[in-house]
Amino acid sequence: DAALRAELGRREEAALQRTAEALRETLRGDPALADVARQLLVEVTPEGLRIQLLESDGAPMFATGNAAPSERARAAIRAVAQAAARLPNPVSVTGHTDSTPFRGGARSNWDLAAERANAARRLLTEAGLPEARLAQVSGVADREPLLRERPEAAANRRVAITLLRQAAAP
Repeated sequence: DAALRAELGRREEAALQRTAEALRETLRGDPALADVARQLLVEVTPEGLRIQLLESDGAPMFATGNAAPSERARAAIRAVAQAAARLPNPVSVTGHTDSTPFRGGARSNWDLAAERANAARRLLTEAGLPEARLAQVSGVADREPLLRERPEAAANRRVAITLLRQAAAP
């Protein structure tokens, strides 16, 4: 039983690595996506295959203070949906903000993070990812910064799409 679980973990790890590389190749090979590729962080983690769409000064993925995705974000999420279609893994979508207080009346960074995650979820399903594959959609505001030493940095404003592991990591 343990040997079978270990083998399943190794196979899933290999499938996640192949999918990550295929996504990187798609991004590099498509002139329309090459510019966006610099704002995607693709990595295999203990949680699964995590693809993060990072904001960049001067190259937003979402309108400022808004959950409306840019064309860049739409193109990136379509590519992620195509990559996700290669595997059966459940998908988690998490929205993040920087530490700058939200200036939108009664709304907060919590609202903005959740709204952006939900916008990404809608784009994934519009691009063909079955709704049944979605395991979780959440917003964590500024609680999990990518750049802890610079909580106000643009890269902390991001959406993470994770293909969750089904087997234990090797």
